[in-house]
Amino acid sequence: MNRYLRTVFSLILTFTGMWAVASTPIRGTQEADVERMYQFVAARNPAFTREIAEAFHEVGKIYGVRGDIALCQAIIETGWFRFDNGTAVHPSAHNYCGLGVHSRGEKGCSFSSVRDGVTAMIQHLYAYSCKDRIPEGESMLDPRFGFVNRGCAENWESLSGKWAMNDSYGDKILALYRSMLRHEVKPLNIQYIEVKIPGNALCEAHDEDAEHDAEDHPFFK
Repeated sequence: MNRYLRTVFSLILTFTGMWAVASTPIRGTQEADVERMYQFVAARNPAFTREIAEAFHEVGKIYGVRGDIALCQAIIETGWFRFDNGTAVHPSAHNYCGLGVHSRGEKGCSFSSVRDGVTAMIQHLYAYSCKDRIPEGESMLDPRFGFVNRGCAENWESLSGKWAMNDSYGDKILALYRSMLRHEVKPLNIQYIEVKIPGNALCEAHDEDAEHDAEDHPFFK
C-alpha cells in the first residue's frame, strides 16, 4: 500500500472513530433524575407539571430508552410544553412529539393520559432504535409504530432527517440535554413548623396517660 492510500485509510479510520465517540445512543441509562428534569422545564414554563417528568423517567426505564433526553426532544416539539406558536397539538391530547402530524393544520394523535402519551413517544423512539419486541406486559400505544423502519436510528444524531426533516434535529435535542445537565437544581423547599409546648403541659399529659394505663391494666382491677 503506497503512502497516499495509507493516508486516506488512516483518515477514514480517524473520522469513523470520531463519529463513534460522538454518537449518543437512544437506548441507555438515564443520567438526569426526575427533579433535574422537572426543574429544567419549570424554570422556563412554571405551568409544567412534575407528572410529565416522572412519566418520561419511569417509562424510559421500562424500555431502556433515555427518557431524560426524550424529554428534551419533547421540549422542542411542544415549545417547552406550552403548545403555542403554531404547534399542531393541544395539551389535552398528551401528544408530546407530534405523532401523526405530517403537515401544518393536522390534528395528530391523541392519548387519554400523560402516561399514555409519554409511552407512545418512548415506543416510537424504541422502534427507531432497535428491532426488539416491546417489553413483556406493555401494551402498544404508538399508532405509528408499524410505519417505522425498525432500527434505522440507534443514536439521537441519526434522527436528523428521519424523525424530522431538519439536518440538525438530533444536535438540537442534545444541546438542550447538555443545558439540562448544567442547570442548577435548587433544593426542595421543605417548610418546618416549630411548635412550642409548655413543659408543665407535657408533664400533665404524661400523668393523665399514666393514670389511664393504671386503670386499664389487669393488675390494677
